[in-house]
Amino acid sequence: MQCPKCPNSPLVATWVQATQVDRCQTCGGIWFDNHELISLLHEKISDLAALRGKSAPPGANQKHGQCPRDSAGLIRVSSALGRSVILDTCPECQGIWLDDGEFDTLLKGAA
Repeated sequence: MQCPKCPNSPLVATWVQATQVDRCQTCGGIWFDNHELISLLHEKISDLAALRGKSAPPGANQKHGQCPRDSAGLIRVSSALGRSVILDTCPECQGIWLDDGEFDTLLKGAA
């Protein structure tokens, strides 16, 4: 799969407990298949070190992308857990893209 925000950057599988998510090595963004994000937000913070990020590259939230699973255009919506986080979600497969650092922001909102 390719990163929805970085052309020609592959996503690399990252395991957290029994859940596999996909992360871009260039921008640090993370792809969550349907239900993976909700599941991981209920894990202990100490188990989520592999998903902790820094901050999104400048302008990352302004970029529109395509779903790495089915190439549908991603829709940008505000997260219910943290209004400052804009989720990029696929209307077809319900996967979610988070820019680097947004997972940390959601963790703070879920706590």
